[in-house]
Amino acid sequence: MLRGIRAARDRALFWLIYDGGLRCREALAVNIEDIDWTERCLRVQGKGDKPREMFFSRRVSGYLDAYIKEHGEPAHGPLFITARKARNPRHADLTAEGYARLSYRQADTLWKEYTPGWDLHQLRHTAISARAARGYTEVELKRFSGHSSLRSLEVYIAHNRESAKRTAREWERREGGEL
Repeated sequence: MLRGIRAARDRALFWLIYDGGLRCREALAVNIEDIDWTERCLRVQGKGDKPREMFFSRRVSGYLDAYIKEHGEPAHGPLFITARKARNPRHADLTAEGYARLSYRQADTLWKEYTPGWDLHQLRHTAISARAARGYTEVELKRFSGHSSLRSLEVYIAHNRESAKRTAREWERREGGEL
């Protein structure tokens, strides 16, 4: 479904959420100056105002770069913006040209156009569940998701039969199957 998104802003936003397991609000709060292109890293203000770093893939780097170039390569200000100039938003949420930061409601509406029947939080849930299925440890999942407790990750890990099976088989190979 993500591969079918053609609009540069939407593709960059939704791939960033998936690639980094970000909450939509975390992605929407990113400013251009929060991006470290050399490290392919974002500084994100997580839930509870907890700062964390999110490392993104080459694919997402290309999507972000294409989107930013489409807007004249601004050096600062909100990363994800609306298509038209704002009327009266807060100054901090404007670009130098007067475009407003994209809101959660706007992003959710866009997401539902691409994926009827899906809610935007399911994209994050899918990203975290996919990492759990690929064998991320609980500590890695905590860092990836920005969750502070392992208990809150249970919803992503609990029903992951394939990951549990793979872990058991790896342990069996490592230990030779003996206690």
